[in-house]
Amino acid sequence: MDLKLEASRREIKKKVAELSKIRGSGTELISLYIPPKYPIGDVAGRLRSEYSQASNIKSKQTRNNVLGALERILNFLKHFNQPPDNGIAIFAGNISKNPGESDIKLFYIVPPDPIGIQLYRCDSSFFVEPLLVFTKPKEAYGLLAIDGSDATLAILEGKNVRIVRHVHSTAPSKTHKGGQSAARYQRLVEIGKEDYYKRVGEAMDEVFLNVQNMKGVIIGGPGPIKDYFLDGKYFNYQIKVLGKVDTGYSDENGIHEIMHKLEEIIANQEAAQEKRLVQMFIENVVKGGLAAYGVKEVVEALEAKRVNTLLLSEGLYLHRIRYKCQKCGQEGTAYITAEGQEAQCSCGGKATILDDNDMVEELENLAESSGAKIEFISTDTPEGGQFLSGFFGIGALLRY
Repeated sequence: MDLKLEASRREIKKKVAELSKIRGSGTELISLYIPPKYPIGDVAGRLRSEYSQASNIKSKQTRNNVLGALERILNFLKHFNQPPDNGIAIFAGNISKNPGESDIKLFYIVPPDPIGIQLYRCDSSFFVEPLLVFTKPKEAYGLLAIDGSDATLAILEGKNVRIVRHVHSTAPSKTHKGGQSAARYQRLVEIGKEDYYKRVGEAMDEVFLNVQNMKGVIIGGPGPIKDYFLDGKYFNYQIKVLGKVDTGYSDENGIHEIMHKLEEIIANQEAAQEKRLVQMFIENVVKGGLAAYGVKEVVEALEAKRVNTLLLSEGLYLHRIRYKCQKCGQEGTAYITAEGQEAQCSCGGKATILDDNDMVEELENLAESSGAKIEFISTDTPEGGQFLSGFFGIGALLRY
């Protein structure tokens, strides 16, 4: 049993999809989340207590399935002195689809980032929602809190923020010093302020341009200082400013003020970006330009390495199945676009599934191997809904 290798985001997404489909005949499916450094002994003690209580469950079938799942988890935990570095999520229960039969299985996921909750749940389905955050690429945002004398730079990745740089102004205060003319002293103040802004801009270039998946920067500060800084264009034009907010501080407290206000900015930016992508895609389709849609066309474009950006709807369900007709014996291939949908032979006979492939995963693999970007389009916006209903949630913007 190798627990050293963390699950990739694609693997977690696939496993979450599989776990989500499993249903228990009663409250017999157990979900257990153990965060980093949480005492395994405490977890085992809680499970033994649950085991004693489960003995009182009236339904014999549910009781046996819960007890069996708890035994599986307790035996599994014996492999650990402490949780993996990022914690672990464990799922156990009866996955048999035949009433009256029991098939107790255990699944576990070690995520690429730390689990933030400790949780035990016994229900009719596995509780996978806390894992959804690990299925999306970790995006990074730059944060800058600035006033007339100090600036603090930070990077937000996922839910983790780290302070990376402090810049202090060496400009003289605006209070006039004796022995100098007011005009000369004001020039020194302006020169010092200009130098300070330049050093903040250089720090932004050094810090933010080298961060992978950097989506943009949010700038905060009191009064008009942040506006003066933005108007002066002291940083590289490649750094995208997503928005600005008012803060009372320019230190770590200012960074935390920005974090409290950035959710709406990020949501608006993502919605705007999604709208632009879908509109660009539709315009190219209408004009016969650099766009492709439909499974066959998009796969061919990916294999030819013609795709610049692959667009996939978050609501897309697409499986390619290979089947054999029970009536005429013919084998064939079909695409299933809804969970529970059945393939049917042209003769009308019922199909036996020989092979079932998740096409979303296959498309992602093709995009990564061909160097294409992948953009997931939500179903919460009018554009996203139009993309799913009008183009079945799959499209591509082409290089040529």
